[in-house]
Amino acid sequence: MFKIILCCLMLMPSLSWAGETRNVNFAAFQAVDKDFEFEPVVPGTFSDFISGMKGSKILAMVHTADAISGDVITMQTSVLRDEEGSLGDFGVDCQLNFKVDGEGDEAGYLLGGVCRIIQVGGGKNLRTVMVIPHANIPDTSQGFEGWIMLDEDEGSGIAFYANVSVEKH
Repeated sequence: MFKIILCCLMLMPSLSWAGETRNVNFAAFQAVDKDFEFEPVVPGTFSDFISGMKGSKILAMVHTADAISGDVITMQTSVLRDEEGSLGDFGVDCQLNFKVDGEGDEAGYLLGGVCRIIQVGGGKNLRTVMVIPHANIPDTSQGFEGWIMLDEDEGSGIAFYANVSVEKH
């Protein structure tokens, strides 16, 4: 009996790698060129996506590992600084809910939540809360390689993009 249990335990790590892993990719960019406009859909590979963002700077990027339906994905980037005795805060803070609709090759992926944009100090006082409704995001393994814009805050020049990559094991 001990040998059977030992064999089962030895097989478990390989079983956990069977199937597929979903990775949610989420990025925040800020326009720096006054003539730059964010595109609603940026087709192509990751390098095409980054190249298409000339005129903006990347604020943060998240690549999850093995996301499952119901996960809350967080992204926070913030700079706190002393501004002549007053605390300044510049950053982005997002909490997004990931949902899977369907199974296998027919699955659709949704992402939505709340992002806070804070630019306080240095003469600025911007505090924006963006509610991002759940939106379909593309799955790069289902024939469309690209990123979709979830939302944009024109006041701060910040836009949020996402996609899903699925790795089969």
